[in-house]
Amino acid sequence: MRIGEKITWTPSAFEHELSGERANKMRKLRSVTGRIVYIHPARRYYMAEASVGSEIIRECFPINER
Repeated sequence: MRIGEKITWTPSAFEHELSGERANKMRKLRSVTGRIVYIHPARRYYMAEASVGSEIIRECFPINER
């Protein structure tokens, strides 16, 4: 895992939001592709950011290394 590495995830803000498809069709959660912008010095978590429309969203994730 390195800063600048690409990552795809479903933002927690989108967990209950469905893509804009019609109600009679199967709906899927939206994912975004962004990059890692920060890694905690003790490798406890990392922060990823992605562009959504004209905005940039950021979200942190735990690092599960053992």
